[in-house]
Amino acid sequence: MAARADRLADLTGRLAGHGLTVTAWYGVRVFTDAAPDSAEPPADLDALLACEERAGRTDPYRRVAALLHLIARRPA
Repeated sequence: MAARADRLADLTGRLAGHGLTVTAWYGVRVFTDAAPDSAEPPADLDALLACEERAGRTDPYRRVAALLHLIARRPA
């Protein structure tokens, strides 16, 4: 399976080409990207998820995330 590595600016431009405006974006897997899929969840999973959520919406951390989540809307 081929992998893709899209950049924020590229995705924003593509969405704009379809008449959409990015209203928010988040980094996903800031701290956990290096963990293997088969890894057991840590005992403090709730704390880890809280850290991921906060880092995913905070610069500069969200910029080093493995994945991006964009929210785009069509202007009214």
